[in-house]
Amino acid sequence: MSTEEIIDNMDAAGVDRLMLSAFGYGDYHIIRNEEVAEICAKHPDRFTGVGTVDPRGNPMDVLREIERLSKELGLRGLRLEPYAYGDGAVGAPPNAKMYWPVYAKCVDLGLPVAIQVGHTGPLLPSEAGRPIYLDEVALAFPELVIIGCHIGQPWHEEMMILAWKHPNVYVETSARTPKHWPESFVKFAGGYGQDKVLWATDYPLLTFDRTLDELRDLGFSDAAYRKIVRDNTLRAFGLEG
Repeated sequence: MSTEEIIDNMDAAGVDRLMLSAFGYGDYHIIRNEEVAEICAKHPDRFTGVGTVDPRGNPMDVLREIERLSKELGLRGLRLEPYAYGDGAVGAPPNAKMYWPVYAKCVDLGLPVAIQVGHTGPLLPSEAGRPIYLDEVALAFPELVIIGCHIGQPWHEEMMILAWKHPNVYVETSARTPKHWPESFVKFAGGYGQDKVLWATDYPLLTFDRTLDELRDLGFSDAAYRKIVRDNTLRAFGLEG
C-alpha cells in the first residue's frame, strides 16, 4: 500500500493516527526501521513509528540498534516476533535469556514492547507464542510496558488474565476482526478489561473501516469504545501529551 492510500483509508474510517510498524527478521524484511522513520517524518501528524530488531544478533549490536531507532530515528516502540527467532521447528519464547538485555534497554529508553502471542500465520512454530511466558517477563520488568499482539488465540484466556494481573501488560487485537473475537474476550474488552485492550488491524490484512464497524456492533459503551480505539494506545505508548 502506498502512503497516500493508507492515509485515504484512514480518513475514510475516521482514523486520526496510525502506529506504523517495521517488520522483519534475519534477512527477511517487509519494511525496515529507516523506512518507517522516513514515512513518520513526512507525516508526523498521522503516523507514529514502531521499530524492530532481531535479538539473535550480537547482544551489543542489538542494543545499539534499539538506541539508534529510538534516539536517531524517533521510533516510539519495539516489535518482537518470538516464533521467528528459532530454528523453524522451535521458536524462542519471550522469557529466553537473549531478550533480557532488550527489555532492560527498552525500560531505559521508555519504549513499550509489542510481542506476538498466539498461533502463527506463517508456517513457523506457535509454542513460543504462549502468553504465559510473558508472566515471568512482567514480573522481572515491572517498568516495561508489554503489549501482547493478536489476542493470543487459542490461549487468549492466558493473555487476558495477564493483562488483568499486571499493570504493565496490555493486549492488542491485530489480525483478529471483532466479529470473530472469542466470547470471553468480548466480555473482557467491553467490561473488566476495557482499560487494557488496544484496537489494531494488521492493515492491510484487516481494514480500518471493517474493524471499527464490527467493534461498534459489539455494543460497548461509548467510554469503553474510546478507550479501546484511542486512550489505551496513547497511555501504553506514552503519547498522552
